[in-house]
Amino acid sequence: MSDTNLHDANDQNNAKASTATASANSKKKSVTRRDVLEMAGCGVAGLIVGGVLSKWGVVENSIASGRIELSTTPSKMIVTDRARCSGCQRCELMCSLRNDGHVSQHTARVRVWPNYNFGTSADTKDGIYKDCQFTIKSCRQCADPKCVKNCPVHAISADPKTGARVIDPKKCIGCGMCHESCPWNMPVVDTETGVSTKCISCGRCADQCPNGAITFVDWQDIAEECIKKGVVSTATLV
Repeated sequence: MSDTNLHDANDQNNAKASTATASANSKKKSVTRRDVLEMAGCGVAGLIVGGVLSKWGVVENSIASGRIELSTTPSKMIVTDRARCSGCQRCELMCSLRNDGHVSQHTARVRVWPNYNFGTSADTKDGIYKDCQFTIKSCRQCADPKCVKNCPVHAISADPKTGARVIDPKKCIGCGMCHESCPWNMPVVDTETGVSTKCISCGRCADQCPNGAITFVDWQDIAEECIKKGVVSTATLV
């Protein structure tokens, strides 16, 4: 085979591989929260009880103890694990760096710094939490979000791609009603721009956490775990 033919064959193989990868990625993105819950015939609580989410440390005991917190969007399940958090605040740094172009605790969409209430030291247990487990807070991506309901200019809506509630900076007037109405005060008005900002589920915090305290899980992966656990059959996925 000539060099030209060999190069042509390699190009064709690479093109096929790229097409297969794109197809696989497209298939992965196509499975949503609704798809999985419909296939399993239960809600997220049912997935926990059925052991489907144990792969990511989400079991009944961890939820009941407050160690694990969950929030979901149509494309992802977000798991935060207090026991893995060292309080390094790298998530805050990288979140604000990506979204604001500079480091800012005030506008970071994930927060550790307000929750350094573990006591004088790790062994004194005289803090609010009586231990050395930091608390990671981020947007819960509520099914019925009060920030959306109380925005007077309707600047907050669901991103059509990710399902995360996002703020339109062109509409926002910086009144702070989203911050006041949120039970966790997650949206904040950026003092530099005068516009409110909140988590858009970009996943930067999870990518940069050195301890795996924040995990973004694709619903496709959860669907595959449902099959392994016998919660749903492969035929249901078609």
